[in-house]
Amino acid sequence: MTLNTATPRVILGTMTFGLEGTDPNGTIARVFGAEKVRPFTDSFFSHGHAEIDTAGSYCGGDTEKVLGQLKIDGLSVGTKVWPSTPNAHGYENLSRTLHESLAALNTSKIDIFYLHAPDRTTPFEETAKAMDKLYREGHFERFGLSNYASWEVALIYKICETNGYVLPTVYQGMYNPLARSVVPELLPCLKKLNIAFYAYNPIGGGLLTGKYKFEDQVIEGGRYDPKTAFGKYFRDRYWNKLNLEGVQLLENAAKANNLTLIEATLRWMKHHSGLDAKDGIIIGASSLVHLNANLDDLEKGPLPQEMIEAFDQACEHVVAASRHYTRAA
Repeated sequence: MTLNTATPRVILGTMTFGLEGTDPNGTIARVFGAEKVRPFTDSFFSHGHAEIDTAGSYCGGDTEKVLGQLKIDGLSVGTKVWPSTPNAHGYENLSRTLHESLAALNTSKIDIFYLHAPDRTTPFEETAKAMDKLYREGHFERFGLSNYASWEVALIYKICETNGYVLPTVYQGMYNPLARSVVPELLPCLKKLNIAFYAYNPIGGGLLTGKYKFEDQVIEGGRYDPKTAFGKYFRDRYWNKLNLEGVQLLENAAKANNLTLIEATLRWMKHHSGLDAKDGIIIGASSLVHLNANLDDLEKGPLPQEMIEAFDQACEHVVAASRHYTRAA
């Protein structure tokens, strides 16, 4: 990857935020209640950032509710609808779920409304028409897509363009130094269509913190605990020997350059990922200390060449085990 001349924006991911009564085993919630969540949003805002990402499916809807309790001024919010039922992306169901999200968020309008993953029980023509109607009703500013294949993005864009519908202008997908399947086809497609790319999982489900070893016992209740719903989810996506070997290679290179692995990872995402000013990096946290450290690291400059080359070598090492960006398709 070449050096970015204009760096991507930073977006706060909120999957770990829940209400005081949110079940920590059935969700990935680690920060409970509005008063515990508020310092995270305050710190994020104090670093000069203004976008928050959430979804109706996060913590069973509790994430949207706790954000709504905060009544945050000056921050723009994007949320997503998961296709959990047939015809989820038809007008009636989209309208219902959008209004549920608006009510939970305690607002009448949001910045981005995403289709969280493809609904293949509903024709894309019907979905595009429904999104246009909701847009013209004044409920959101930008139409977003997530976890769609590049050909599906191009098809939806063409349907919208042909019919004069609101165009999709932002795409959210999985991207980090070890998972680069978006690079060959999706990113060029988005660039051609002038669609921004927002990267989720920039630290590889926590693997790129360097604190996990393949031979270690999994911490009960932790991110990779197979007894929890999200533990199974993250293990399926990231937990394999090749990935952990790649992480070890990167840890060695980071130490040789007096860097922490997470700092090197975030600086790679900011300066060497090929993302530019219209794009974004979504970061979450379950600790305010970690959030502040990550925000500070994202303000640092480009990496030394040796570290960049180590990321490329690690990516080549893990490619056979790396999940495709359409993992939800």
